[in-house]
Amino acid sequence: TRKRSKLPVPSKGDKAKAPASAPAPAPAPAAEIRGSLPASRERPPYHRYKKGGSVGGVCYLSMGMVVLLMGLVFASVYIYRYFFLAQLARDNFFHCGVLYEDSLSSQAHTRMELEEDVKIYLEENYERINVPVPQFGGGDPADIIHDFQRGLTAYHDISLDKCYVIELNTTIVLPPRNFWELLMNVKRGTYLPQTYIIQEEMVVTEHVSDKEALGSFIYHLCSGKDTYRLRRRATRRR
Repeated sequence: TRKRSKLPVPSKGDKAKAPASAPAPAPAPAAEIRGSLPASRERPPYHRYKKGGSVGGVCYLSMGMVVLLMGLVFASVYIYRYFFLAQLARDNFFHCGVLYEDSLSSQAHTRMELEEDVKIYLEENYERINVPVPQFGGGDPADIIHDFQRGLTAYHDISLDKCYVIELNTTIVLPPRNFWELLMNVKRGTYLPQTYIIQEEMVVTEHVSDKEALGSFIYHLCSGKDTYRLRRRATRRR
């Protein structure tokens, strides 16, 4: 008799477990990728340094141009202020003297001189006249402002330290531009005007409390001084 030996037959569960229990080999490309990462990190950023240097150069150039322009502006302001304005001030300043004879004065048949320092402000449209102490008697030093913007004339009696304001008489007082042209022609010797005497009689009408209403030029002249309004009573030309 022959004996048959039974071999163990794997079950279905054993078949499913067999492939899962086998170890999976590690993929080779992953090892290659991991090895290449350090090489990319060690590469120096040459392009970034080059870009930053060009931007810095542009900034320095711009700052240099700004400093140069500021220097030119300051130089222009200095030249305008200390040379052009000084020359303009000299052209608008006049020292005048008028010789005349006054038949009503006790010093008859004696030629008398009246001196004036005239400053003409063309842009501001006003004139300022300083009359020093006259050489003849009976006169007081005074500062006079003819403000054509306000249409007023202010007299500051320096001896009394008082101000008197009256309406500007445009029939005998030339505007700044015409007055400047007249004095420039006299200064050059191209024109010699005829002189005559205007005698005005004025009376005080009221005290002025609000000096700011008279304008900035007259306000600076009469600030801190007793100020009164005048009215013309008579005007004679001789």
